[in-house]
Amino acid sequence: MATAASIATDLTTCSICLEEFDNPRSLPCLHAFCLECLQGYFKDKRPGDEIGCPMCRKLFQIPSAGLTGFPHNFVIQRLIDDKQVSSEEVHGVPCVVCLEESDGSSERTATATVYCVDCKQQLCERCSRPHRRMAGGAHRLTALGDELEVQELIQLQATGSYDKHNINTMKIAIDWY
Repeated sequence: MATAASIATDLTTCSICLEEFDNPRSLPCLHAFCLECLQGYFKDKRPGDEIGCPMCRKLFQIPSAGLTGFPHNFVIQRLIDDKQVSSEEVHGVPCVVCLEESDGSSERTATATVYCVDCKQQLCERCSRPHRRMAGGAHRLTALGDELEVQELIQLQATGSYDKHNINTMKIAIDWY
């Protein structure tokens, strides 16, 4: 079952770079991409050239102003802005992977938005993506803030202080996240 956080991530992720949109632009078919991604994808094209959408292949012409002539997608930009504000307001916890890679400087680290139950780490959206596609199966990710309930269930499993009914409840709860 998809959570609000995973839906927001899907809606705010560019399908070319697989990162959060940066300056999202809408094509005539209504698919959106980062301006920089479009510029890289269509680097050899000029205004007036006919090109196909990277997603649906619908043909359209590049505006006379070039790729910057495609309208800014304010709806997606609003989702990104709201997602960033809510994650900062709720926790402001730095992503552990980003923090390690930035040599401990929390000024340059992304804010954690999800918790990996399997790794017991708080991660930003970017660092959580590999956890969703692990070779041995996707890790169990939950929106930051929901991890306490999941951790309690895992603790019960680890200590053995549960009965058969609680195991099923725990599996349902974890799968739901």
